[in-house]
Amino acid sequence: MMHIGEEIVGYIFQNNIHELVIDLRNNGGGDLYAGLVLANALNLADPVDWKSGVYVLADKVTFSAATSNTALFRELLNAKIVGEPTGSNPTGFQDMDTFELPNSKLVICYSKRLFRIQEEFSEGVQPDIPLQYEWKSFSRGEDNMLQWVIEKIR
Repeated sequence: MMHIGEEIVGYIFQNNIHELVIDLRNNGGGDLYAGLVLANALNLADPVDWKSGVYVLADKVTFSAATSNTALFRELLNAKIVGEPTGSNPTGFQDMDTFELPNSKLVICYSKRLFRIQEEFSEGVQPDIPLQYEWKSFSRGEDNMLQWVIEKIR
C-alpha cells in the first residue's frame, strides 16, 4: 500500500492536483490500516488544497473499515463527507474473524476488536453535505453525488 500511496502523491505533484475525491461508496470494508497508510502518504501532497479540496463520498453501503476511514479522513485530511450516512458506526466492534465449529462445520464470524474512532456512538458517519442517490440521474448513467463535487470544484 505504501508504494501505491507514493505513486498517487507523485501523480498529484506531477499534475499539480488541488482537489481529491475518495469514493468509499458501496465499500464493505477491508483493512482499516490501508486507509491510514493512504492518509499518511497523502499528507505529503503539498499541491492539495487541504482547507477545502478533499471530499469523501459515502453511502449506506459504506461499512466497517470503510466507515472508520470515512471518519478518519474527515479528521486527518480535513475531508468533507458527501452523500449518505455510512451503514455502520466507526465506534464499535470491527475487524472480523472466523472459526469453524468442530462437529457441525458451521463457520462462525465475529468481530474481535473494539474501535473508538468517534467519541460518541452515532447512526453512521453523518455527511457534511447530505445527498441521496437520484434515480433520474442514475437511470441516465449519471452520478449526482460525484457531479455535485465536480460542480463544487469548478
